[in-house]
Amino acid sequence: MRDAIIELIVEGVLPEGTKLPTEQALASALPLSLGTVQKALRDLVESGDLYRKRRLGTFVAGGDHRRQISTPAFIFMRPDETPVKMVFIRLLKRERVYREGPWSQSLGHCETGYIRLTRLDRIDGAFDCHTVIYLRDDVAGELMEIDAEALEHESVLPLLQARGRVARFTAENRVRVMRLPRAVAGMIAPDGEADAWGIKLETHYLQHAETPIAWQVMHIPLNDYRLVFATGHS
Repeated sequence: MRDAIIELIVEGVLPEGTKLPTEQALASALPLSLGTVQKALRDLVESGDLYRKRRLGTFVAGGDHRRQISTPAFIFMRPDETPVKMVFIRLLKRERVYREGPWSQSLGHCETGYIRLTRLDRIDGAFDCHTVIYLRDDVAGELMEIDAEALEHESVLPLLQARGRVARFTAENRVRVMRLPRAVAGMIAPDGEADAWGIKLETHYLQHAETPIAWQVMHIPLNDYRLVFATGHS
């Protein structure tokens, strides 16, 4: 709910000074409990995105409401050459995988399996990317236990760094233009075009420059933004 409100503010649907419906009205209109609504609005007031006037209600504050989620291997640049700060992550699926596959070829054999995260990443409110991240379970197994919300407010590698599970790492990017897989195109292509073209960005993360820890596959619809790599790429 917090991200949805921020996105509406950034896109101009809720301009500065807009009065929000009451907490009770929002809880009645949404499939959320009153407590959840109250917590979301309280967090946005504490972050300065909203403000309250006693007996008058809750209003949209001024300022830059864009959220910045660190992308350690690359960043998106807008057509005006300013960096994207707003990325909304929606976790679609989180699962442990035991069988071998392309992920094991990238990450090496892991006795306890692999963690697979499937996400939709909304970039700057302009377009969606479909992202799948594979990680070794012996490095990232705790991701199966933490609150899903934590996985929607930070990139995975910085999150693992903050928890002491990953030290310094490097990344290698591989990019190619391709026809998007049909299931992915239905989610991210303009108008859900089944035969849409896009970009496949593979990022291999290595700890100590040699030990594989994660493999990320991102499908990006064709757009006017530019990718800038922060690490080695090919």
